[in-house]
Amino acid sequence: MAASSMYTGLSGLQAANTDLATTSHNIANAGTTGFKNGRTEFGDLVDSNAALGGGLGVKTQAVNQQFQQGGIMTTGNALDLAITGNGFFTVQDVGATDFNYTRSGSFHLDNQGFIVNNLGQQLIGATGAGIQLSGTGPWSNITVNTTTGVIEATDSTGATVQANDVLGLVDFNNVQGLKKISDTQWMETTASGPPTPGGAGAPTPGLPGTNGLGNLMSGALETSNVDLTEQLVNMILAQRNFQANSKTITVNNTLTETITQIIR
Repeated sequence: MAASSMYTGLSGLQAANTDLATTSHNIANAGTTGFKNGRTEFGDLVDSNAALGGGLGVKTQAVNQQFQQGGIMTTGNALDLAITGNGFFTVQDVGATDFNYTRSGSFHLDNQGFIVNNLGQQLIGATGAGIQLSGTGPWSNITVNTTTGVIEATDSTGATVQANDVLGLVDFNNVQGLKKISDTQWMETTASGPPTPGGAGAPTPGLPGTNGLGNLMSGALETSNVDLTEQLVNMILAQRNFQANSKTITVNNTLTETITQIIR
């Protein structure tokens, strides 16, 4: 019985440690553009012998992403894009076949006129290809029509040019099913379903504000949705849980020593 209680306390320590790690990660990314905070979900471990009526502790079931809207921060940079409502930007590494999805809309032009993020991934337009400005660089006076998705600029000759594709968004039937591959990027899975508009592995981003997709803001970024006050409270609770489970192990150790001495 004492050994069982010891393992129960140990499972509680492990769960509290996971909770602390998740909360610490949330706090560390409170200033990360497009970051979505995680929440640790737990479940009880039930003894296979139901007649005993006891449990065997707790287990971590998942760390779920919370996709609630973050705040909006204005920047004045036309290629900083914020989503208000549902949806994701589609980005892709040059030469890759897989697509990634993000709420982080910090974009700029590369030397070929492609719209890229800080990782060099291209922003994908409605036809499923990277969005590229026509004309010759450098480009200036960039504007983004957040309703039609049309991107215009002035090229080095002074001509007004358009991008080869329009900007759009995709969404998923089950965003919790997305596979997290970084703090601000996800990949589709069977659980998430394919991106819409589009299909499995073939997104065709739709116009903002249509078919349930959110709206776009140019010259702004979506900030992290981490509530620091809430996370600090969570950290205190996780610390208390850790201390309580440590006490459980200490008490069980004392009982075990007492029983051993009595037997002797």
